[in-house]
Amino acid sequence: MIVRNFIIVLKRFTTSSILSIVGLAIAFAAFFVIIVQTYYDLSYDRNFKKADNIFLASIYSADRGWYKINPEEVQHIVTQFPEVKNFCRIKRDPDFDHSFDVEDPVNGSKHEFKEELAYISPSFIGMFTPEIITGDVHQMFISEENVLLTESAAKKFFGKEDPVGKIFFLHGQTAPLTVVAVCKDFPENCSLKNGIYLAHLQENDPDMYMLTSYIEMNPDDKSKVINKIHAIKQQNGEDPIYENLKLIALPDVHLTFPAEGQISRSTTLSLLAVGILLMIIAYINFINFAVAMAPARLKSFNIRKIHGEHPLFLKFSIAMETVFISFLAFLLSLLFIYYSNNGVVKEFLQADLSLANNSGLLLAFAGVSLITGFLVGMYPAFYSTHFKPVMSLSGSFAASPRTKTLKDVLIVIQFTAAIFLLITAGFIKIQHNYIQSRTGNWGGEGGRKENIILLKDVIYKINRHEVKSFENELRKNPAILDVTHSLYLTGDDMPVLTGYLEDKQLNYMIWIVEPNFFRFFDIDIIEGRDFMEDEEDKLIFNRTFLEKNSLDYTKDLFGKKIAVQGLGSVVMAEIVGISKDFNFQPLREPIKPIAFMKKQWVPANIYVKIISGNSNNAVNYINDTWSKFSNEPVNITFLDKWFDNLYEEENNLAKLVSIFGLITVIVAVMGVYGLILFNAKSKRKTIALHKINGASVWEVILMLNRGFIIQFVVAYAFAVPLAYIVVRRWLENFAYKTPVYLWVFIVGGLLVFLITALTVSYQSYKAATANPVEGIKTE
Repeated sequence: MIVRNFIIVLKRFTTSSILSIVGLAIAFAAFFVIIVQTYYDLSYDRNFKKADNIFLASIYSADRGWYKINPEEVQHIVTQFPEVKNFCRIKRDPDFDHSFDVEDPVNGSKHEFKEELAYISPSFIGMFTPEIITGDVHQMFISEENVLLTESAAKKFFGKEDPVGKIFFLHGQTAPLTVVAVCKDFPENCSLKNGIYLAHLQENDPDMYMLTSYIEMNPDDKSKVINKIHAIKQQNGEDPIYENLKLIALPDVHLTFPAEGQISRSTTLSLLAVGILLMIIAYINFINFAVAMAPARLKSFNIRKIHGEHPLFLKFSIAMETVFISFLAFLLSLLFIYYSNNGVVKEFLQADLSLANNSGLLLAFAGVSLITGFLVGMYPAFYSTHFKPVMSLSGSFAASPRTKTLKDVLIVIQFTAAIFLLITAGFIKIQHNYIQSRTGNWGGEGGRKENIILLKDVIYKINRHEVKSFENELRKNPAILDVTHSLYLTGDDMPVLTGYLEDKQLNYMIWIVEPNFFRFFDIDIIEGRDFMEDEEDKLIFNRTFLEKNSLDYTKDLFGKKIAVQGLGSVVMAEIVGISKDFNFQPLREPIKPIAFMKKQWVPANIYVKIISGNSNNAVNYINDTWSKFSNEPVNITFLDKWFDNLYEEENNLAKLVSIFGLITVIVAVMGVYGLILFNAKSKRKTIALHKINGASVWEVILMLNRGFIIQFVVAYAFAVPLAYIVVRRWLENFAYKTPVYLWVFIVGGLLVFLITALTVSYQSYKAATANPVEGIKTE
């Protein structure tokens, strides 16, 4: 009976039913995609048994932002507290996959594989408790050449053979690495990556910027430990570690700490809010359609009452229609989700959208959508059945003022959400473009990042003594203007070192660079001098260093030496100059105190400046020249592409909000279009009489659209201040931000208005140009 009535409704109200089902299906698909990504982010690092007891140690200050610290310093401080149960260090380079050679047991040939490599301290096993499949994991700490493999790496290296006892080599080295244990793979949403784990951490590691410190303790003891650290400050002067040390719970790192996380909490919550808004709009459409259909269905409802159908069963059957519509929409949404996993949306998400790997979440989502559909359907069920039978017999049906008000409010909510999303999407895109235009162009034309080629991670691929010869060979090509190198890359989470100038303690980041670094990037030396070619252990600070440490370069600063700690040994470095400030880290962070140091060290990254329009020739020449100095493949990218990766989060957020914002507008327009359709049908006699009395087509269109225009104006008045507040707060996350432009608010509103107006005016035009005689006949 219920199914038969539902089929009758589908046939009788085909257009509104299709709009309801398609609108809900689009909303379901978009919301499911958002839920999968949200679950991925909120469950990050929840796979560890002790997740709530593990804390990442870092420093945060309002004027310097987040930055890592020397693990030895942290360990020295926290291990003296009884609350701390364990301390662990992990070192890995997330931007570099190491190469390994595995010997074929049959023919003795070597196969090269790339895998992530991490160095761990012995406490890693007890703290992160990897699930061991085979072998004895504790043996890896007996020798520096013993390793732990994750399951996927073991299968890649040795196939189906038992990997325990097998050996392989770090590419280019002769010392064998022996597999002593294999653990299960870590999930994708996890700080630990699958690959190779080696117990080989040096004290005073020169690559300490890649070291991360973790502390294990009871969550209830966190405040005690922080208070004890702050108390130590009284005995240790102004060292920021005692004042600004933060302990971030492991599950919060992904959404809190930019150096380790991939996405921000605000991004996750923004996407979730967009999904909720989209679902609300889709169900508002259904409610409005159901209310609009009520007059046409009133006679059939009352006939069913006269034939003895119980009022409660009648209400239940009407509410079940929403469940059936939700079910059909859910099935259609599966098709949309499938194509989303193979389409554009997938490119902007980290989570796996495949239906097979999200079956549990999919079933839960299906149940919630059906229950929500039933609850939403209760309103039209009670509304459509509360009229007396005499109303249907007399034909004197009219919506109550309360019902009309509710319908208007719901449409205003739809418009408000659509306008709000388009405005915020516009500002996200503008902020992203603003960052792109500022970052990396540090000086004049010579600093243009699109004219600079980056050779990453050459430290592992070329003899350090041949770097100079390689660079000089590159300079011989007329398409190449200059070459320089540095230890770190822009955007790297560089270590904060401690230095002593006479009796004053200084804290700053340090960047090992070649003498021509400043000239290469057209960075001005505002006081003192630049580096000279044949000198070492010289320092150039940026202006922010002076300001943060209350130093005055006029007071015989140049020529003085600072005792720099944290480079493997104490280095007495001489101050020779002060450079202008520039953004060497993402613009989310303020400019931080930094020291550029001239020191004979292995270069990690080489920069090649080329003439515009010669990129192909330059890349080919670099590859040919590189092959003369190394048998390893070189990692070549353009600096502008590297900067794009630094802001991938903002870029993806802009695109996702834009996509879902457009979907929201489409769903809202579908609802308004359906209401205009019902409105035109219910006013056929009124339209006919207006035309007979001389009303023009445009006057009839205005009559039909007047309510929609008023609703839009009210929605715009709500959406603009709401968007302004949200945009201002979001921009506060950036040290450098775009102005809040008035034109974005105007354009966002106009886009929604034009899209909606063009859609509904088409239906209004059809009603206005219909034969008035037909309108009177039907009535």
